Amino acid sequence: MRVRRIVPTIGTQINQSYDEKACGMDAEDEIYSSNPIDAPDQPIESASSGGLSAATSVPNRVDDKPEYEEPAESDLRITGPIVSASATTEYRCPGEDHSISRAIHLSRLAAFYPACRQCQHRHDTGQLNPETVERIYQTEARGRQRPLFARDGVRGVYLNDLTPAIAGRIAAAFASLLWQDVPLTGRQTHAAGQVTGSRSHQPSRRGPSIVVGYDERPSSPAILSAVIDDLRMMGCPVIDVGLVTRPCFAFAVDHLQVAGGLFVSGAGHDASWSGLDLYREGASPLSLGEGLDEVQRKFEAGVTRPTRSAAFQRAFQATIPYEAGLWKHFHALRPLRVVCAARPRSTRKTIRKLFSKLACELFEVETTVAVNAPLKHEVLIERIVSLIKKRNAHLGILIDDDGSQCWFVDERGRPVDPVSLTALLARQSRIDHPNAPVVAESAVVERVQSLIAPNELLNGGDSAGSISRTMRESNASFSGGQSSLYWFRESFPACDAILTLAHVLQGLSRSDEPFSKAVTFSH
Repeated sequence: MRVRRIVPTIGTQINQSYDEKACGMDAEDEIYSSNPIDAPDQPIESASSGGLSAATSVPNRVDDKPEYEEPAESDLRITGPIVSASATTEYRCPGEDHSISRAIHLSRLAAFYPACRQCQHRHDTGQLNPETVERIYQTEARGRQRPLFARDGVRGVYLNDLTPAIAGRIAAAFASLLWQDVPLTGRQTHAAGQVTGSRSHQPSRRGPSIVVGYDERPSSPAILSAVIDDLRMMGCPVIDVGLVTRPCFAFAVDHLQVAGGLFVSGAGHDASWSGLDLYREGASPLSLGEGLDEVQRKFEAGVTRPTRSAAFQRAFQATIPYEAGLWKHFHALRPLRVVCAARPRSTRKTIRKLFSKLACELFEVETTVAVNAPLKHEVLIERIVSLIKKRNAHLGILIDDDGSQCWFVDERGRPVDPVSLTALLARQSRIDHPNAPVVAESAVVERVQSLIAPNELLNGGDSAGSISRTMRESNASFSGGQSSLYWFRESFPACDAILTLAHVLQGLSRSDEPFSKAVTFSH
């Protein structure tokens, strides 16, 4: 490589140090001046004499350069963390097909390029400003991806963790799991014993039917739309029940006798979250260790379409048969005054319909201060306590946004311990179903057992999938625990806050004792 260096051309002696390694030149590289004559060892014309000075000549070889001087120590200070990169290091941004230089890599880091969060070289910060490096690390910590698959379903912040595309891929993995239970079909055989070889005469293999629904979160419709598209592309007929609560959705999965269900819900988190709850045949929820692991493996490995034909989609109104099934639990009740704070609007409507034909009085507590601005749990409990004292009510109930989880307050305005309520409902279940066992969450088995002794109690685990499976296998009539989730034996193990309220009202209607004494009696 030949490099031309700009040097003075007239009346100046050249004496400049030169670093071969810094410039990346070989010893043979020649350096020429910008003199118009541009020839080796050419004399330079003096400005004072008007002629050429033979005493001064331009060094044109590296060998002629002065001895190299070591730079000062202050010039070698590095002002930021640096990760050395070898000459063979390849920089490639995630999602791009072409490689980039280290300079572009560092510039993108300094500009907080989104793809840098997943880059394997993101810690190679070179000599970037320490403040910039600190901000890069802070941004990485905030954007660190959380696991999508939780204990009882899929959960993530909408668009940050869970996008419609990712939800569609999870739905496709779930459909692939259900396809494994679909029997294979062979070729048709005529009476003469001839096998039909034409593909058009072969029987079609229908995919597993799946019920879908969503909750009241703003992000749920977008997630649902992507889920339906991918389920249909996987050849699964889709039955859309629309906006419903989780108990109503589980009822629809069992009522329609389909292969599975997928409910879009971010229950348990604030409004920015979304998620998916998965069910198999008979409204059996999938949890980690109970089938959800298989969906996760298929999601990570990727799935292919089992058929070229897209399936159909239809709607079903699940609220009507769901509410009709609740009427049988609200009968023979004494006139009780109930304070209720239910977050789902559909749950509030259902409770109003049920109480409109009862001797009981219903007093509602508003759960929001504005659209999509729900009140905190503690604030709602305080409002329930205040209204109980004002109306001299017998009890109060707070129903969470999934329609399954609930908390109770007695007539004195004191929150009821979930374990004590589990023991009360377990003793009551023994009266209604003498030969049926009772299940409790593993964390409170000993406590509940001491309250209902000598009755036998089964350990149902901690997840929704394990509790549901234990109840099915043992034909148990009830399950509860510290989580404020209570399960009752219907045509399937149902976890429903409205059913829990019905059983509490039935227990209080069997005597005149107050709620606080009935719960204390369980001890």
